[in-house]
Amino acid sequence: MIITIGNSKGGVGKSTISCNLAVMAAMDGKSVLLVDADPQASSLNFRSIRESNDIKATAITTPTLHKDLKDFSNFDLILIDSGGRDTGVFRSSILAADLLIIPVLPSVYDIWAATDTIEIVMEAMLYNQKLVSRFLINMVLPNTIMGRDTLAALDEHKEIPILKQTIGARQAFKNALVTGQGVVEFDPKSKAAQEITSCYQEILKLGN
Repeated sequence: MIITIGNSKGGVGKSTISCNLAVMAAMDGKSVLLVDADPQASSLNFRSIRESNDIKATAITTPTLHKDLKDFSNFDLILIDSGGRDTGVFRSSILAADLLIIPVLPSVYDIWAATDTIEIVMEAMLYNQKLVSRFLINMVLPNTIMGRDTLAALDEHKEIPILKQTIGARQAFKNALVTGQGVVEFDPKSKAAQEITSCYQEILKLGN
């Protein structure tokens, strides 16, 4: 299965989610390839400091990504960390995917910006008809109503449903990444670990 974590808007936590899902899959016994399609190379940097060799990583930042991935068919799961902005690489990463996860921050601006990504996805589905897409509300601040407001606003976009699990704005995610770990390794009992575990399980069901 190929999962793209992408949004045409930057700064929504794509790399954090990609790396943590890759760790979850590796711990689940799957052979994992993490594809960094972002020139900032955040996922590659994560892999470079990770001590375990349970995750393979490569960079593909060309608009032929959906064709190039055919050479990596020996992996159980391929995760594409796709950079922000509407580029040929971003569109190629959507064409490659079986499942597209679109992280969205709980802010009015991000909800408005999601419309651009929806239009891109609808165009991509003309060529990739098997594509399944879901919004993931990310970086939700504890004890705020913004997450619920975002759910209500995004729910108006019937074309793309919302994952039930949201991800909180938790320091554990940042602390884990700088050590080359996922939150489930860094702090297994944390709320961050619980959230990413639930998110991973929900995403896996979409691929079955």
